[in-house]
Formats: sequence, C-alpha cells, structure tokens
Amino acid sequence: MLTAPPTPALIAHWQSVFKTYQSRLVPNRKSTAEVIAYLSERYPLTAVDTAAALAVVTGNITENRPFAEKCPPGRDLRPVVFRIPRQGSGVRLYEQREALYGDTPIMVGLEHETAFVMVEGSSDLADELVAFAGLDAADLNNYYLVANYIACLEKFGLLAQVISEQPLFQ
Repeated sequence: MLTAPPTPALIAHWQSVFKTYQSRLVPNRKSTAEVIAYLSERYPLTAVDTAAALAVVTGNITENRPFAEKCPPGRDLRPVVFRIPRQGSGVRLYEQREALYGDTPIMVGLEHETAFVMVEGSSDLADELVAFAGLDAADLNNYYLVANYIACLEKFGLLAQVISEQPLFQ
C-alpha cells in the first residue's frame, strides 16, 4: 500500500516490474461478492451503511480516472462498507498496523459494479486484498497496479503460484 508520495526511483522500479511481469499475467479479478466472502471467512465484519461511508467509496471511484472508467454507463454504483472490529482475528490487524493510523477503525470499502476495493487503517489488509482480488484487463495496463500486485503476491508468498499458473507462451 502506497502511503507516501512516490519518488522518481520508485516509479522507475514500478515500470521495471511492469515490464518484467505484465505479459505473464492474465485478468483474474475477483468479484466483490468473492472478496466479501473471503473477508468474512477471515475476519469479523460489521456493515457500515451510513451515507457518509458509502460516499467515500463512490468518491474514490468517480474522482480517480482509472476507476471512473470502469463505471458501467447507465448503472448506479453499489458500494458497501465494512468495519473490522478489534476482536477475534481482527486484533492482529490492529496490533500490527503502522502508527500513522492511530486509533482509527479499519474500514473496507467495496463496489459491486466496478469490483473496486479500498482499505483504510491497515496496510497489511490492503496488501492482502490486492493479492487476493487480482487484476482486470484494464489494470494490467497500469504499471503501478501491476507492480503493486506483484509486490503483494511476493509479500504473501503467492507469486510463483500465480505466475506458474500462466502459460509461458500465448
């Protein structure tokens, strides 16, 4: 999860990773329902259905061109938001997160039409969901998203599994 402005060296690294892996990846994006099922199997979830929370998800999509381009014409966005309470398996996320999050709750925002996923309050959970959710065809043309996906796969020891599942020659 990117938590600081990128440097030219970091951008060059992302572009290098993109060049190495982009052609070896295929679209494998999970649906929002699959991400919710994954989350609910691993962590306690509390639905947050306030207008403000749902607007944060919608705003993150509509105010960022790569996400806004995925909005289907004529269809309303269908955001959902969950809070991960500091109980059960959620305790580990709170104990291991960066100090910059302070006492804020861990929130996960998702959207059904675009398969958008966002996490606030835990870089580890954000990385876990990037590795699980995968990339769609448009994402595979974005050097940052590809490099971030590869980094998250490596973090969780999943890179060889994802790359080995892809054909060497297409």
